[in-house]
Amino acid sequence: MIVQIRDRAALSSLSIVSLRAYLVSRGWSNEGQWGERPATIFAKEHEGRSCEIIVPHQDTVAGYAEGMAEAVAVLAAVEERSQLDVFHDLAGAGADVIRVRSSNGAAKEPLSLRRSAHFLNDAYDMLAAAARSAERTRANYRGPLSADVAEFLDNVKPLPGYYEGYELTLHSPVPVGLEAQMDLGDEFHAPFSRRATLRLAEALEHSRVAIAEVIADDPLASFRQAVPHGVSANLCDAVAELARKGDGVEIVLSWAGVRPPSILQTPAPTFRFSQHSADILTEAARSFRRNEPSLDESLIAQVVRLEREPEEFDGRAIILYVREDQPIRVRVEFEKDTYETVIRAFQQREPISVDGDIYRVGNAYELRNPRNLSLASEQPDGVAGNGGLIP
Repeated sequence: MIVQIRDRAALSSLSIVSLRAYLVSRGWSNEGQWGERPATIFAKEHEGRSCEIIVPHQDTVAGYAEGMAEAVAVLAAVEERSQLDVFHDLAGAGADVIRVRSSNGAAKEPLSLRRSAHFLNDAYDMLAAAARSAERTRANYRGPLSADVAEFLDNVKPLPGYYEGYELTLHSPVPVGLEAQMDLGDEFHAPFSRRATLRLAEALEHSRVAIAEVIADDPLASFRQAVPHGVSANLCDAVAELARKGDGVEIVLSWAGVRPPSILQTPAPTFRFSQHSADILTEAARSFRRNEPSLDESLIAQVVRLEREPEEFDGRAIILYVREDQPIRVRVEFEKDTYETVIRAFQQREPISVDGDIYRVGNAYELRNPRNLSLASEQPDGVAGNGGLIP
């Protein structure tokens, strides 16, 4: 299909830096300034003749959109591709690119509305898990996203066409780097969007290695050792769903041309997960959720039992709260200065708000280091009734 890009707004959205980075990466040579005009000529030999593309120095010049349209047309002719594909790759030069597709032919099968929604949601969960790990590594993530993670996910854009098959291309914009970047070696210098995609690559590589070790030796210890590298229950579940629904999945990452790394120090950018590996990933996620402590949890809970009568209360109590849609009982020992609040919550059947670390002990749960205890109704937003808890 022959498609010409004529949308002025879309063409104007292409940046000069992205176009220059794209041309350099594909062997076009810089021929210097175009006479006295504020533009640079890039040239390349193609089928015995020299092709030229004029790159302006400013995006405010008259005819900028027309110039970009001409550049897209020349590149499409030289590369023997559609202008739409070239346009998307030019846009991608300003972004880290994540491609997700079925590895067994399902990419060509049109997706229904329901399957499209699930596909996008699974990809979203995978990127969210990687981004959260870029802030702080954990075996399992709960609760709201941080401002940085939410902003990162808001900026990631899916390219059109994912509903046509199990294939999705995501662009994660990154700031321009004006020189060779150390992003792949020293994450201190990397912007958050780059740190998130780097962590995704690292987590996928360690997940692949952990699957191989499980198949060979049968322990899940390899997954627990991979937690510092971004592997979590959330990431395992997301990749498992992508692999299961796509009859195997292939995930390919590439780095933005506007922020090229100085040294490639990351794992191979292509990762493949089979349906069989999906079962292992799901079991690893269950293991994380079942056995790993959940730190810094914020709970709205009901005090359902005091270990002693109120006049003899020693801080030990049982609270009930809903975790992943399931009510669970949790043992806790409160600090002495909170006894009055705990007793009042128990007697009046009023929910409490408390932070702490949840540990699984045998078949039971414990809340350790309880802190910031208050009646839920005294919180700034307030909580009516029993906060949805089971009495």
